[in-house]
Amino acid sequence: MKSQYAHSSLEKAEETLHLILDIISEGVWDWNALSGHVERSPGWYRMLEYDVNSLDKNVLTWENVIHPDDYNRVMEHFESYIHGETDEYKIQYRCKKSDGTYLWIEDSAKIVEWTEGGAVARMIGAHTNIHEVKTIQEKLLRQNELLLTDNASLESLVEQRTQELEELNRRLEENIKQAERNASYDVLTETYNRRMFEKIFTKEMKRAKRYMLPMSVILLDIDDFKSFNDKYGHKTGDKVLCHIAEILKKNIRDSDTVARWGGEEFILIFPNIPVEVAAEKAEMIRKNIANTPLENDLKITCSFGVTSYREEDDEDAVFIRADRALYKAKEANKNNVQVM
Repeated sequence: MKSQYAHSSLEKAEETLHLILDIISEGVWDWNALSGHVERSPGWYRMLEYDVNSLDKNVLTWENVIHPDDYNRVMEHFESYIHGETDEYKIQYRCKKSDGTYLWIEDSAKIVEWTEGGAVARMIGAHTNIHEVKTIQEKLLRQNELLLTDNASLESLVEQRTQELEELNRRLEENIKQAERNASYDVLTETYNRRMFEKIFTKEMKRAKRYMLPMSVILLDIDDFKSFNDKYGHKTGDKVLCHIAEILKKNIRDSDTVARWGGEEFILIFPNIPVEVAAEKAEMIRKNIANTPLENDLKITCSFGVTSYREEDDEDAVFIRADRALYKAKEANKNNVQVM
């Protein structure tokens, strides 16, 4: 009888907790570091104007809403706390809302469970909306700066110059964005270039290490591309490269990355994907390419090398292993997938 009563009391307590989490406006979150699962309260979704439970329940969802200018600062603070270098986790930063704008929040949390080895097992926290306070602070700061001049005409002049500066900054930002795109993308295939790929790879490798998640890499090479160019000309060769790039882009997730590695080689990153699944993905892409001829029924094949990040790896080790796997595929009569 006591057991039934205790069970009933527990159910009521859990029901009450869910009601409280649904009512409060703060974005409460609960991270299970062992499984990677993150549970977020309805208030978290409402605060950022997403449909409740519409986003993946993992740490990547959190990382993807952090403002790019705040990301490194947040990650440094987070890692400092979970490694015991600081006693408190509390930080202010901007989170992306569903409409693409950003909201200032204060993120505070505490580790509540540890593994026997001393690693984080569970951490809970809350995101609090501080956007209005931040906005008022910035407004007061601007007003104080104007008051110090004690000159109304100067205030008007400052406003005029501010508008002019904002317009110049807007144009400059557009030029910078275009320049960044030109510096990050391969002009022919509209995939990332090698420089941008290496930057993304470094970030994904740190993320895989931080959360003990898998990450796989696929390196592929168009078979006999030089003789193809010699026979049909470089314009047709360019069409082949664009053709392969389109197939790759259509067969990856938004979280994956594809880049032109150089010449007739492409490389892909698959975050949170083990090597076995990546090998299946590579085989599916290989068949897709082989069974999708270019204009005039020109058939193209590719060889694939697949590997995944290992705990002891540095960045060069992953690339070397992928390159060796690709070499094995070339040695095995091409148009196949090899895993290392």
